[in-house]
Amino acid sequence: MNITIEKILPCIADPEKIRFIASIDEDISEILPYLNVVLPKAIYNHEGKCLTITNEEGIITIYPHKISAGKIKDENGAREIIKWLKEEIEYCIKNKDKIKPDYTRKDKLEVLHVYKLLPQKNCKKCGENSCLAFSFKVINEEKNIINCKELFLPEYNEKRKLLFDMLKESGYKVPDF
Repeated sequence: MNITIEKILPCIADPEKIRFIASIDEDISEILPYLNVVLPKAIYNHEGKCLTITNEEGIITIYPHKISAGKIKDENGAREIIKWLKEEIEYCIKNKDKIKPDYTRKDKLEVLHVYKLLPQKNCKKCGENSCLAFSFKVINEEKNIINCKELFLPEYNEKRKLLFDMLKESGYKVPDF
């Protein structure tokens, strides 16, 4: 399988970055549900036959015959993403019998999903001015949920468990408690 970068253009959302389109010389639509399992924070659309990943590298969408990405640092970053995705796709092809495909769509978390399960005391112990600001940082993985000290008080055990489960289901790293 080969993945070839076809176009590199300025990023529309961030002019300091680039976007690119790459072609895949094989149809990988049957591998997308496997990638949905192995790629953290993937959002899979079975009917649309695409999988989107938002991470520190940018926003990447994988289709059966192409990859499009935006908010990418530079051309070297684009090549690294292609190399990484090729390795992940090949891993899934090689290990199809060991991976249970996931055809479900994981919902992208919204700031308010996290905020509703925080203590909402605006204590600033996390380093942010408000719980809402902290929620935003958690969603964007700029802060870890463990920075909310109030959440670990006994009266928040139930909220903490719900929040941790929700974060895990959406592909975020959370501690085991």
